[in-house]
Amino acid sequence: MSYNSRNPTIAFRVSSYSKGKLEKEASKEKMDVANYVKSIIEKYLDGELTKNEKTIEQELLKARLEKIKVETKYLQLKNNYFENFNKPLSDSGTRILSRAVKHQQLISPENTQSPYDESNNRFQCVDCGNCFDFDSVETFLTEMREYKNHIIAKHNRDLNAIEKDVFGRVRFNE
Repeated sequence: MSYNSRNPTIAFRVSSYSKGKLEKEASKEKMDVANYVKSIIEKYLDGELTKNEKTIEQELLKARLEKIKVETKYLQLKNNYFENFNKPLSDSGTRILSRAVKHQQLISPENTQSPYDESNNRFQCVDCGNCFDFDSVETFLTEMREYKNHIIAKHNRDLNAIEKDVFGRVRFNE
């Protein structure tokens, strides 16, 4: 048995983007590209590397857990109402409460604070506490834009539903 039959050559083509990534990763490992790719393939065949897939069962389990959390919060609110007022919540109140809890969970369960501080004429970032003060209509509009840019640049997110609602309704009062 010859060397070539014991250690066959495998050749394949990759895109220039993939080649660039491979060269970059190989240089981090202080290897040439061919040996780096060889090490990846060998690790995969030995079972050290596996595909990173979320199975449908994992997603379903996560959804069930989220549903249980929402239902628990809803039942806690109903029980608190009964304990405080010694009567059950009305049917219309039950429907409204149910929708509010579900809607709140879908939007942002951890952040339910308004950024608008009317008494001090300012917007305050709900994530980091940064303040945007204003005293006239011009500075009010400027600070509103600054707040929106701050959220995108510093916190890498869009405005949440509460912030959008506040900025849609708030007006400058002299």
